[in-house]
Amino acid sequence: MELTEVGARFSPSVSDAFERLREAYKDARGESRSVLALSSVATFASNWLAPRLGLFQLEHPHIAVRLDTESRNRDFTREQVDVGIRGGFGKWPGLAAHKLMPITFTPMLSPLLLNRAGPLNEPADLLRLPIIDAFDPWWASWLESVGLPPDSLATRPRNDLESQAIAASAALAGNAVAMLTPAFFGEALRSGALVQPFEHLGSDGQNYWLVHAESRRNVAKIKAFREWLLDQFKAGPT
Repeated sequence: MELTEVGARFSPSVSDAFERLREAYKDARGESRSVLALSSVATFASNWLAPRLGLFQLEHPHIAVRLDTESRNRDFTREQVDVGIRGGFGKWPGLAAHKLMPITFTPMLSPLLLNRAGPLNEPADLLRLPIIDAFDPWWASWLESVGLPPDSLATRPRNDLESQAIAASAALAGNAVAMLTPAFFGEALRSGALVQPFEHLGSDGQNYWLVHAESRRNVAKIKAFREWLLDQFKAGPT
């Protein structure tokens, strides 16, 4: 069966109406308000969101948060997920996307490795050091943005640590240089556990976004989390 042209135009409004009815029914039974199912990229969850979730729950003690850090984008139409944190350009069919912060990146290393290696006077000096995840596209992008060949690390091992949080652990141990987002490692930088040798930040034009189904924008728990999270970023991500 296929929708007629009129039916296709009518379908979004009907779907939205049914979604509102479902949420109203859940609210009446007390199911909808109790748990917020949140999907997030791992490093955002562990290094930015987790330390602040207590602030959200102080403001909304009736909402519990169930956090999932699978790397894949969750399907909001088929899976039990209310809101998500995604990296990208903010265009996902059927989803409302609210910009949180730009995705930026720069090399970081431990003082231990820096002391062993000697001063890093220019970006090219990084090329004599061990590199974590040398085939991460961020490395090629950052190197090119400072005037170095993007394939400068082409002969390095093809390691893949999957997340910034794991790469940062390796960097903290003094094993190599990692490409990291400064907003996620502010405390390590302030304490001196990590060093950012160059001020230049790379960017691929993507951002971190809060996303949720457009049809569920007025669900109480989603609205509460959206307003709280966007308020956190008014003063910047750190």
